[in-house]
Amino acid sequence: MTPQDLYAEVSPIATKILQIPQFNSSASMTSIPEWDSLAHVQLLSAIEKKFGIEISPDDAFKLTSAERLMQYLHAILKDKK
Repeated sequence: MTPQDLYAEVSPIATKILQIPQFNSSASMTSIPEWDSLAHVQLLSAIEKKFGIEISPDDAFKLTSAERLMQYLHAILKDKK
């Protein structure tokens, strides 16, 4: 799955949970006020469900931007195949 494919899969989830117009590589917890700790947990939970993965608490703590999240998902899903 390419990074573009991941954005296509994750963007609708993120825009719905964060209630933002678009989710792209510049999105982060510091740039989007709606992306607070509760929304972060909801977002990661929805992503876990969507891709059938489990994100450890240590990893969840680091996934505070769209770019980091996509890199993490790309690595996890590549290994999952």
